[in-house]
Amino acid sequence: MTRRPLSLFARTFLLLLAALVVAHAIGMAVLLYRPPRDGIAFSELTALLSSRMPAADPDLRVFEADTAPVPDGERYRPSPMVTALLAQWLNVDVAQVRFFHVQAPRPFLPASRGPAPNPQAPPPGSAMAPMPSGMPPPFPRNWRPDTPLRGDFIAAYRQQDGRWRVVENTRDRATFIARLVMLFFAGMLALLPLAWWFSRALASPIRRFTLAADRMGRDVLAPSLPLTGPSEIVSASAAFNAMQARLDRLLKERSEMVAAIAHDLRTPLARLAFRLDALPAGARDKATADIDEMSRMIEATLEFIHDQNRAPVREPLDLRLLVESVADDLRDLGRDVRVEEGAPAPMAGDPWSLRRMMANLLDNALKYGHAARISLAPERDGYRLVVEDDGPGIDPAQAERLFMPFVRGEASRNRSTGGIGLGLASVKSIVLAHGGHALLENRPEGGLRVTVHLPRQSAVEAVQTS
Repeated sequence: MTRRPLSLFARTFLLLLAALVVAHAIGMAVLLYRPPRDGIAFSELTALLSSRMPAADPDLRVFEADTAPVPDGERYRPSPMVTALLAQWLNVDVAQVRFFHVQAPRPFLPASRGPAPNPQAPPPGSAMAPMPSGMPPPFPRNWRPDTPLRGDFIAAYRQQDGRWRVVENTRDRATFIARLVMLFFAGMLALLPLAWWFSRALASPIRRFTLAADRMGRDVLAPSLPLTGPSEIVSASAAFNAMQARLDRLLKERSEMVAAIAHDLRTPLARLAFRLDALPAGARDKATADIDEMSRMIEATLEFIHDQNRAPVREPLDLRLLVESVADDLRDLGRDVRVEEGAPAPMAGDPWSLRRMMANLLDNALKYGHAARISLAPERDGYRLVVEDDGPGIDPAQAERLFMPFVRGEASRNRSTGGIGLGLASVKSIVLAHGGHALLENRPEGGLRVTVHLPRQSAVEAVQTS
């Protein structure tokens, strides 16, 4: 049993769910990597200075030194208020304590909720003596023992053995924001492959479908779409393939009908040719000319239908060599055909069809303008082929209609002046089959310019490699 592919909705939902999981994982990493604390409690700082306990926070650096720390004066400044407060809590002389704070606003955060304590009262259970009377309080009036210190600081306490115990805080907000930014970009890098794969998985089937639709407009005999991708795309591709098959069948039926009519007309024309012998010489010659013209029209129609039903061929070729070969054949017959020099033009195409397209273009140019000039130049993804003549030009309003079968720019039905109107139709069919387009326009100095754009890669190959 063939496993049914997931729908586009299911794929989108699962991919977005995966994106949310990654986003939440990044948020958890932010919390686990460094808890966003704004400061250290004053009581915790006093305990770290007066004991041998290690720091529980990785942002706190606790060590011992032989001399008092001397921080960078451009970044840190001494804080007499906090120094005096630490000396009181440690019950030592102020000379035994050092405190340097980063050049920033006041080190204490706003007070916690609760009544303001007596600023000169020692902490509970402390044997510290109160500050001398008359001395201004070295701390804010709304300060509490659990009020945290914010910003970077360096605190030091000289122990009884003469060594200094130093506590250095580096958990400043700028560092924390920098870490958040780093983790944000790391998360973006982690999500980029998932987003790219999601976008490609969503757009690739639609792009193939679009290319196939454009290709079908150029060649109804192109291969069917592969039934791959989400279920919605598979259903749409199946319906598209069915529509293409129906169009192909209708076109084949139409071509077969026209071919059958053209073929069956040969028999009555042959009988008419045998019966011409009974006519007078003048009437016989005119009737013979009419029958010959009808026979040529039937042959041209059958050739056009054969070209339409011919299986596409794609092989490497040099478009410039092909164009020069057709021009050389006409020059050998004494026709005025010139080709501008240029670099080789490699591409994938059908040599027989492209030669026929080139012959039709030059035949029109020589028929109406008696001379043809050809230029071939590279473009971004292909080549631009231009054929110019010095003829009367066309009615601009009829430019698109002239590419339709049996439509002619010249009103008469005389083959010597206009044929039956299948030359440009054949050119249009061949160009579309190769994934290109053609344009008719009058030259400002007089004459007609036919511009053909041909891609290096055929439409079929473009769909197969997408």
